Amino acid sequence: MMLKLKRWPAVAFVLCMFFAQDINAASFNVNPIGFDLSAERASGVLQIRNTGDEPVRIQVGAVDWSTDGRQEVLADTDALLLNPPIFSIEPGQIQFLRFGVRHPMTSATEKSYRLLIDEVPPSGPQAPGLKTLLRISIPVFIAPKTKQEKISWQLKRESGGLVLVAANDGNVHAKIIHIQLNNALNNGDSGDGLQISTPAYVLPGQHKQWSLANGKIRAGAVRLQIQTDKGEIEEHLMLEADQVSSR
Repeated sequence: MMLKLKRWPAVAFVLCMFFAQDINAASFNVNPIGFDLSAERASGVLQIRNTGDEPVRIQVGAVDWSTDGRQEVLADTDALLLNPPIFSIEPGQIQFLRFGVRHPMTSATEKSYRLLIDEVPPSGPQAPGLKTLLRISIPVFIAPKTKQEKISWQLKRESGGLVLVAANDGNVHAKIIHIQLNNALNNGDSGDGLQISTPAYVLPGQHKQWSLANGKIRAGAVRLQIQTDKGEIEEHLMLEADQVSSR
């Protein structure tokens, strides 16, 4: 099977088809919004509810999920079995999608996938108006038998700004929810420093980097207060003087 690499945002997004000035949109939601599976629990069930007033046709696909540090990279995969992969849901009704790992889990490193839930455009003549097609992306993790969590942090200057890098040297993912950066002498209550408020995953063996506007972080000791889905941690870094542009 030939892999086709695609880049998509990590969150649900909307694809638009333009016909006129009016807007028509289907509406559905999914539950849960993520799966943590394992060799012992290698399958899951996704609930999809039609919350709109019209029937909606849905197609579900599975992709392999990795990152290049700044963007996500999705590649076609047959590692997950989906049942059913395409279906219609009447207004107010629920469809259960069952999926599982095609082959037994043997990797010592967590495997990362995403389920892509797409609205399929109806066949036949279309009513005038702007038709929006919804896509929802659901993360799926297959954990190894033994988990090791290890994230290392680095702060450096690049292209006139700062770049914060989180490298995952463990074998399972980390979900970063919020980061506060301050020089170590600040208590964080004065409004100084920088904040990162967009949640992000750092996948095992990969890294995530954030480009930051320079000016609020001085050379010297820098404190990171990091909120993850498993609690809060604190890291202390050193920003060298020659990494800060002269002003």
